[in-house]
Amino acid sequence: MTHKPDTLLTGKLTRVKLVAMDVDGTFTDGTIFHDSSGGVIKGFSSGDGMGIELLRRAGIKRGFITGRSDRPTEERARFLGMDFYIPAIGDKSVALREVAEQYSLTLEECLFIGDDLNDLTALEAAGVAVVVANANPVMMEFADVVTTQKGGYGAVREVVDMVLAARGIDPVELWLSEKDRPVGMQ
Repeated sequence: MTHKPDTLLTGKLTRVKLVAMDVDGTFTDGTIFHDSSGGVIKGFSSGDGMGIELLRRAGIKRGFITGRSDRPTEERARFLGMDFYIPAIGDKSVALREVAEQYSLTLEECLFIGDDLNDLTALEAAGVAVVVANANPVMMEFADVVTTQKGGYGAVREVVDMVLAARGIDPVELWLSEKDRPVGMQ
């Protein structure tokens, strides 16, 4: 992963209390299938789902802010127990500000993960701006971090591991702290 100087980034990451992300191209690989009845079909990384669960266990708010509204994303947000799901939004920075306010957080305590131009306002507003490896190349200049993994292929989990490491949280210990959580949650 490429990013700005380590000490500055680590300091920013230790303050993260909310992780918001785009969906298509970030939490998925961006491929959208339509079935014969016009329904949408998407694939999601179970590793990224595990990352979302680790954020929950660490007490970090998490959710989707996306320009699309579709049933698979809504269902995935519900299944993962996301703290917020904001679909069909134009200016994602408006949604990020509202979510931060809802949880009494500053924007400096928010991390946003995106991949393309429709994520730009949220990336600029967030305390930590992350773009995935397969992001539009223009987006790289707006990022504090560019993941090594592509969207839909572990990029979100990579970011989660970074946040946990900056806060001194061992993901194995965090996982074992709630042994009664169903294994199929991711």
